Amino acid sequence: MAAEAVDKIKKDINDEKTRRSNLTRADLEKSYLELESNDFDSGMRIKFAADLAESNEISYHYELIIKDWELNLNLHLENGFYKHDREGIVLLFGKLDENIDEKVKVYTAYLLAKALSQLKHREFYLPFCNKACDILVSLLDTNDDNLRCKVIIAIGFIGASNEIELLAHQLLYDEEALCRAWSASSLMQMMFHRVKIEELQERTKLSFLEGISSEMDLYTSGIMIEAAQTIFGKRWISSSAVESEEPAAIEKARKSAVRFLRK
Repeated sequence: MAAEAVDKIKKDINDEKTRRSNLTRADLEKSYLELESNDFDSGMRIKFAADLAESNEISYHYELIIKDWELNLNLHLENGFYKHDREGIVLLFGKLDENIDEKVKVYTAYLLAKALSQLKHREFYLPFCNKACDILVSLLDTNDDNLRCKVIIAIGFIGASNEIELLAHQLLYDEEALCRAWSASSLMQMMFHRVKIEELQERTKLSFLEGISSEMDLYTSGIMIEAAQTIFGKRWISSSAVESEEPAAIEKARKSAVRFLRK
């Protein structure tokens, strides 16, 4: 009986996978209209996102992600884009070669980095990451603070040793406080992806010391301290204190962090 139950589960999974792979753009467009007419009901959204990610309609998936971000619908359709594997990555590189406006280009590059960060096991991961990093670096000089933040976050997803100094520079000298905060977080993110923690510690210690010592924005100070404590294996402040922008907790943590980083 148990074996039969397992076989049925396997069959159901395979049948569902086949159904999704056979979905056409027309099928998905119809489902999206139904989702929209139901005010993006969470249950329907989850099912639609799964159908979209496992379909072969990669271009349509991309279009909906860009639409979602531009309209701030928060459908999170980007989370499953990596399931399109190499074909999805190649499509994004192709889009970036097109003459698209800056906002869409940054969104596309961000999606590319996010998808690649979930494909570490694939043979194309390293060369595609290097190619994507070149694109992200070229987009970093945008004057739009929100777009620059997105580029900085994306570099944290796939950046390697070459991008450490770049993020450290943004941490210290970016004119927008939120971009400085995201630079600190992205340096921390690197330790979970392509940069060894020992190298990150060695090459960011002085930058974190300078940034934490001089940062005037309370929230950004907290983020810098939190990122540094993760990289250096310390415990100076809680996430709740950072999010709540608690002055006493942040200032106390700043002193502890500076004391350690000066050693």
